[in-house]
Amino acid sequence: MNAKQKKIRVFELYIDNEEKFYEYMNKNLILLKDYLLLVDGNITESIINFLEENLLCYILKTDCNLRTIQTSQQKEQVQPNKTPQTTKKVEIIKEVIYQDREIDANTLVINKPIRSGAIVENESDIVVFSRVNSGAKVIGESNVSIFGEIDGVVEANGEYLVIKSINKGYVIFNGDILEKDNFDGSLKKVIKTKDGYKVEDL
Repeated sequence: MNAKQKKIRVFELYIDNEEKFYEYMNKNLILLKDYLLLVDGNITESIINFLEENLLCYILKTDCNLRTIQTSQQKEQVQPNKTPQTTKKVEIIKEVIYQDREIDANTLVINKPIRSGAIVENESDIVVFSRVNSGAKVIGESNVSIFGEIDGVVEANGEYLVIKSINKGYVIFNGDILEKDNFDGSLKKVIKTKDGYKVEDL
């Protein structure tokens, strides 16, 4: 017998409206196929069938007690009576490429396109001056700045995110999937707020 520990990333979905669930899932289905879904709330048989038919990896929250891991930055930001973010952070194995540390010892600066299949992860800031190709992932536990087109997946969990264009990809900011229509090709800054986030022009 062989046993291996797997490190994964999890989306927690709380369902209070079945129609909104289908709308959300159909819009973000391609992205969510890469995550383990922790499903809670009003779970009907048709919802289970939807998850099964789309080959999504999921568990029902009532069936388990999943322990989550907080980063040191998240622990400092926790306030009493504050509703936690919907995305549960679980560390994954790092594959860091095209590394250049000319700016700061903790900031990861990438000057080349991030190839398909690559995963770039850093606990501090990440700055990418080129595009994120389809099938690539950029995961920052702090702030992330992407100056090229995004065809892959970008996840930022810091105080801000700088991007200009979401093409075929997806961007997650502190557990929220950003609407592509908010980004028209000019640089925008996404700022964390107590109610979620707001988008500002740079």
